[in-house]
Formats: sequence, structure tokens, C-alpha cells
Amino acid sequence: MSQVKVRPMGATATLDRNGHGNVVARSGANLALAGSPSMEGFNPLELLDSSLAGCLALSVRIAARNLGLNDRLGSVSVEVIGAKASEPPSRIARQTCRFAIEGDFNDAERRALIEEAHKVCTIGNSYHTAIDIIDGDPLL
Repeated sequence: MSQVKVRPMGATATLDRNGHGNVVARSGANLALAGSPSMEGFNPLELLDSSLAGCLALSVRIAARNLGLNDRLGSVSVEVIGAKASEPPSRIARQTCRFAIEGDFNDAERRALIEEAHKVCTIGNSYHTAIDIIDGDPLL
């Protein structure tokens, strides 16, 4: 029997006085954090779009398995483009998702894969419910 490996959740972002920073996940993954538009790295809005795009891409694979279509699934690409709200508070008002799903599927099967992917996507599902954001103990 195979054991399921659980990846630790959480990340720490650091930023120096000049706006250069990075984000390190508890799993050890690391990426540059951009403190201004001219800097290398991801800004927080790009990370939000990336989180949804990545989750939906992985969710298409799960959807194909759930729908019995896994044997025909090729590669998957998901583009997510966020749009900020025009009125306060500062937030993302909409994220537009575009899918490219390679495989021998008709239009109805592609729509079913996308619909199922949205149902199983942890990030998308989190948007539809309240996420409690609380402050914990200070970092040492």
C-alpha cells in the first residue's frame, strides 16, 4: 500500500528596505518577490493569479480521472488574468480563466473537464467561502 505524502502548508515572505524580497514555502520552494514593477520576481497579484492557474491545471488532471477520461488527457495550460476592483477596498474583483486542454475530447467533454476542475480546485473553492485571516504569535 502506498503512503500519501503531505506537503507542509505555509510560506514566509521577506522584504529588505529596498523592496527586494523572496518567498520561501515550508516545503522549501523559493521564489523572488518583486517590491516594485521594475524588479525581478512575482508580485502578490501575480502570485494570486498563479495560485489559481496552477490549482486549476492540476484540477483538470483530477477531473479527467473523476470523469473516466484520464487515458485521453494530454497537456493542460491555464491562463488566469486578474482585474482589480475600481472602488475601495483594494482587491481583485475578477479573475478570467482560459483553458487549453490537449486530448481527444469533444466540446462537451472539454466543458465537463473545466466544470469538474472548478469543483475540485482548492484555491477557487476558497474564494467562494470566507477565509479567516488571523494574526499569530510574532516571528522570532
